[in-house]
Amino acid sequence: MSGANASARQPARRFSGPARAALSLLALLAGAPVLAAEAPEVAQACLSCHGEALAEGAPPIAGHSSNYIQLQLVFFRAGRRKNEIMQGVAEGLSDNDIRALGKYFASLPVPDAKPPADTQPDLTKTGETAALQHRCAACHGDTYLGIQAAPRVARLPEAYLAKALGDYRANTRPSSGGAAMTEVAGSLSDADIKALAHYLAGLP
Repeated sequence: MSGANASARQPARRFSGPARAALSLLALLAGAPVLAAEAPEVAQACLSCHGEALAEGAPPIAGHSSNYIQLQLVFFRAGRRKNEIMQGVAEGLSDNDIRALGKYFASLPVPDAKPPADTQPDLTKTGETAALQHRCAACHGDTYLGIQAAPRVARLPEAYLAKALGDYRANTRPSSGGAAMTEVAGSLSDADIKALAHYLAGLP
């Protein structure tokens, strides 16, 4: 009998009672839903614009990674990212406030908003092609739901996405992943930005 066959016929490893219980608990936890963290008091001001009813121009931030949220608040507080309202809010935040806000909003589920019917399928196709050409999924994930410091870009408001890409191109918004977005957006035309924003906003 060959060594390979002997190895193949070895009985499956058996686990003791405590080990089986631990494995069962791990499996249960792995399948458990992520529960939302308790909203810190400092989040109430944020929810007035970024809650279920969004203020004009305000993107949804629920479900973004904690890393991304914290970085943006630090950028606003330091004045590196420009927005009069957000800079005014962020300048009063402590480091602990920023950590608490990152944890809270990251714990919330991604809004289950259905995109409107696509009335510009040709523009959608152009945007999809541009996303592949510029390898957007390499940082933002195959479903564009974000990875660590790279944010979710799927189903964000089209106007917000277009403005963000324009700001990156103009180098007026800092990239949360080194200079990645500044470099990528620097090569985009106005037509590219319009198509990408339309495509990403309408993702299912």
